Amino acid sequence: MKRFTGFLLVFLMLLCVGSALLTAKAAAGGKTVGTDILFEDITDFYYTYDASTASSHYQRYRFCVRDGVRYFYHETREGGGWPQTEEDITRSGTVSLTDEQWAAFCELLKGGTAQKRTESLDDGDAGPWLFIYWRGGEEEGREFFFDDAGTVLAFEEFCQALAGQAGEHTLTRFFYLLHGEMMPRSWEITLKEDGYYIRENDDEPRYFPKAMADELTRAVYENGAEGWQGVYETEYLVLDGEGFSLEVDFADGASVQASGDNAFPDGYFSFKRAILDIFKRDKMAFLAGTYLYEGGGIGGDFTVTLNADGTYTFCEGALSSYMGAGTWDVYYDAVYLTEGEGGFDLSFMFGIEKNALVYIADGSDAFVYIKVPDYGRFIKQAAGSTDP
Repeated sequence: MKRFTGFLLVFLMLLCVGSALLTAKAAAGGKTVGTDILFEDITDFYYTYDASTASSHYQRYRFCVRDGVRYFYHETREGGGWPQTEEDITRSGTVSLTDEQWAAFCELLKGGTAQKRTESLDDGDAGPWLFIYWRGGEEEGREFFFDDAGTVLAFEEFCQALAGQAGEHTLTRFFYLLHGEMMPRSWEITLKEDGYYIRENDDEPRYFPKAMADELTRAVYENGAEGWQGVYETEYLVLDGEGFSLEVDFADGASVQASGDNAFPDGYFSFKRAILDIFKRDKMAFLAGTYLYEGGGIGGDFTVTLNADGTYTFCEGALSSYMGAGTWDVYYDAVYLTEGEGGFDLSFMFGIEKNALVYIADGSDAFVYIKVPDYGRFIKQAAGSTDP
């Protein structure tokens, strides 16, 4: 206990020295937060303290905005050598911020100065070092300096209070595996510094909306899955059927570790329906957009447009007299389009590739005017773009 107290005193002394340096280094020619840099334009703010003296200590705070959601991330590294690595992390977490908490953060930054980064004799010290990024600013960001040492200390206390929040029911990881249904499928959602990410099967991770992460949390508690633990087994010999594996972690320490093979806990199938519905809506929102056929169209682009609400249209070019329309769905790694009433009663199937749909002739009808070969590719267009 004495050793920890001594370390804490040294750490606080170093923070005070670093805080004084932060305000002393500010100079003319910088941009002022609140006037030159608007609060609504701030996208990232970093605080890093990295001391090699006394007992090595690393502290990181980060404020960021992702898809309109504001996050606070904290990370403490202790006990290792220097420089410290991720293996030395003793405490970390991410919480979404309320409007009031974000306003308090902005008030602390108000009047501070953002300067272009320059080499300094102080660059090798422990810091703390602060950097700010904003829409319309330089890509590399700018070094930030508070108005006075008192504001620095108030900022540090504010971050410590946020880091101390229990984060009840804040989802940090969700892993769900299904097997026995044609082929195994898995989904893993993790909370990073700048929001949630989903990895489906072996695909590259991509952004996952916080609102859907909150839906996953509700599905856990509404179906009693928070009480599932251990392995569920059947006493019968079953050669096929299905099974599952579920791993869930929350910021408050609650967790679920459960699996089953042809044996399931109470509430499992309502849970499964809710979870698969969330993943399906997320996948459809991700796939939604306009796809351009690589082989060209009749007097213009041949496009297929998938809407997030489950409807679609296709047009084989400016000279085409027919506009296809109907509904679409996604299952495993395939997209299915079905014509609506008044159409030609056509249906199409596409495989899913990175930023592309691949036409699967077997099981699909032909388009009206253009013969698309098997594995013909339709490339997804960037939002607002008409170029391939």
